Amino acid sequence: MKLTIMRMAAAAIFVAAAGCSGAASPTAASFAEQDGPVMARQAGTLTFSSTQSYDTQTPQTASGGTGAIGFTGSLQTSTPCYDVTAAVRTRGSTVTVTVTAASSGSICTQVITNNNYTGSVSGAAPGTYTFQVVHVTGGSRTTAFSGQVTVS
Repeated sequence: MKLTIMRMAAAAIFVAAAGCSGAASPTAASFAEQDGPVMARQAGTLTFSSTQSYDTQTPQTASGGTGAIGFTGSLQTSTPCYDVTAAVRTRGSTVTVTVTAASSGSICTQVITNNNYTGSVSGAAPGTYTFQVVHVTGGSRTTAFSGQVTVS
């Protein structure tokens, strides 16, 4: 019941954020329990949004909260013509968010662009998790964050 309420709340936040004019489009993706031993009720929802800046870079952070892991960061690209998306995967007590920048195919001016993002993974059972953020740009993978977070 609590998980259903949390999913409904996440969906409402997603719809509200999508309706804001000028706001970045959030991406929501469900993740399910994967191979190996997992903690009970570890399934949840990823909420993600990004904006672009030529001068401001959001620091890479992660923190646990009540039933969720919140995170922020920035993925740098050589032009503003990139679409930034995210996906989440869980394996045991490890939660990995992969943030991917894919060229939009448009002609762009070469200018270093900070694709600043914020997100959360909701529906996590209480406990300590290894949380990782991996950036993927042009086929190259880089670990942007790796650390322990505690969900209450």
